Amino acid sequence: MTDIASTIEDCGAIRRGRFELSDGSLIDYYVDKYAFETDPETLGRVTDAIVERLDGREIDVLAGPALGAVPLVTAASLRLGLPSAFVRLGEKRAGTQARIEGTIEKGQRVAILEDVTMTGATITETAALVEDAGGVVEALIVVVDRDEGAAERVAEAGYELEYLTRVGEDLGIEPGE
Repeated sequence: MTDIASTIEDCGAIRRGRFELSDGSLIDYYVDKYAFETDPETLGRVTDAIVERLDGREIDVLAGPALGAVPLVTAASLRLGLPSAFVRLGEKRAGTQARIEGTIEKGQRVAILEDVTMTGATITETAALVEDAGGVVEALIVVVDRDEGAAERVAEAGYELEYLTRVGEDLGIEPGE
């Protein structure tokens, strides 16, 4: 088991039982992102792994979908001294109605961070919105890939999905369990 897999398991992020996902499907386990995003020590370890993954890459902005990736992006932003941006996937009807909070300028190299992925839809849509804003997507990094087709769907969209840990490969769960 990788260090991040151990960290994810040790903080109690893997919950067993019967859970309904946002798409209505039922699963026997749940990856509770808040378990690893709200505990300072665990978030610090996850942030270290993200920073290590980005080492040697030229990145100008860290971005992620709101609300889930906000703690990850903020922690990595503080550690790396890079600006951050948060991408809203739904339409915002109040305030500035901005889809992206923070600044992504034309040609800036962007690393997109995400907490958990299943289908890859959220991180792919985030990448498309970053590109629409003029950013150049350099990396898509997810903490936990549920290994349910996200990597393939992200590849079909023209990106490569990187993960810190994966269900079935690192975590003590089989995909589709």
